[in-house]
Amino acid sequence: MKNKEKPNTLLVCVNRRLDQGMASCANRGSEEIAQALERGISERHIDITLEPICCLGHCSEGPNLRLAPGGSFFHDTTLDEVPNILDILETRCGLRSKTDPIPSEKRSSNKV
Repeated sequence: MKNKEKPNTLLVCVNRRLDQGMASCANRGSEEIAQALERGISERHIDITLEPICCLGHCSEGPNLRLAPGGSFFHDTTLDEVPNILDILETRCGLRSKTDPIPSEKRSSNKV
């Protein structure tokens, strides 16, 4: 990861193409990965907001995640990688106080 700026958002592509024969992150399990990451971020109080989005433009390499700002990508992500990704997020982003809820304006209205 080249950029040292503290990321505040983890973008997770949850795009599902109608043509099941075409590559897409959701067809490869990104929705389950997003749910596992959201649980881990919450349980570990990691200071980052997960935001499901429609596409990161790397469909053939999915499931795809991206840290923002900073632009670091995770490609070909699997559920088995979630614990390692959570460790990376904790190192890069730090922790929220356990008594501080995530501000509602930072929470995504898109639920996965």
